[in-house]
Amino acid sequence: MLLEDKSVLESIKKRIWFSFVASILLIIFAVVLFINPDNFIPTAINVFGYVAIFLGILNLVFYFRIPRENRIYSKNLSTSILLILFGIIAFIETAILQEMMTILLGGYVIFRNAFRIEMAFNLQDRARNIWLSCLAISGINLILGFLIVINPFPDLSINWYLGIMLIISEALLILENILLLIGFRKYKNHEEVVA
Repeated sequence: MLLEDKSVLESIKKRIWFSFVASILLIIFAVVLFINPDNFIPTAINVFGYVAIFLGILNLVFYFRIPRENRIYSKNLSTSILLILFGIIAFIETAILQEMMTILLGGYVIFRNAFRIEMAFNLQDRARNIWLSCLAISGINLILGFLIVINPFPDLSINWYLGIMLIISEALLILENILLLIGFRKYKNHEEVVA
């Protein structure tokens, strides 16, 4: 079973901690977007370029550290390629990325939560107490990502709109990560009692 393989469980936990870091960075981005949007966005794109390349390399290292037979469960390789490519594009096309900010951030939220929905379904058999919560939160975040992309509120300042949507989305993701960690701890304690 999925959670009985300790290396798979450890891989999922690493992704959860990676997700915590990404959520905190996006919340900081959203807050600064409220404070100083004009000067901040070009600088933020370049910083995200550096961060994306760093996280892409980190995901690549994680991928090759996973035992070969467990790589089938890992999304680290595809994630690393996408992050490194985004980092390079951020340096080359900063002005274009600035104009496409809502599409990029909304696409990122959609992409990230599509993987979370897949993970929720993979946890369905062994982690019944948390998989539905994860599925619901990721589903809500998918809708938020779609709303970021289409921006149905054109009268609202785009900086305020992006900031509010990102804070809500990332707060929900942090809640989901906490639920996952608690669920895994309960599962591990239950397995130790049974053994």
